[in-house]
Amino acid sequence: MKKILNYCKNLNSNQNKNNLDKKGFIEIIVVIIVALVLLNLIGIDLKAVLAKESVKQFFVYVKDMIILVWNDLKLIVEFIKNLANN
Repeated sequence: MKKILNYCKNLNSNQNKNNLDKKGFIEIIVVIIVALVLLNLIGIDLKAVLAKESVKQFFVYVKDMIILVWNDLKLIVEFIKNLANN
């Protein structure tokens, strides 16, 4: 009986976590939409800002850094797995 109760508690906590994840994703979308509307009201043209060469270079730099960090993280995880197996 105790196992059944624990299973039900775990099931409920997993459902609550999924609901919170969905709620957080929707909140992020709403914040992005509100930010875009505010920038439009202020008069900032996002197309013109994103078309600048310096902005493009920055995004290329950020993309390259993310790739480097991701590769480092994969190496670290692989190293830790090898340590655990030995």
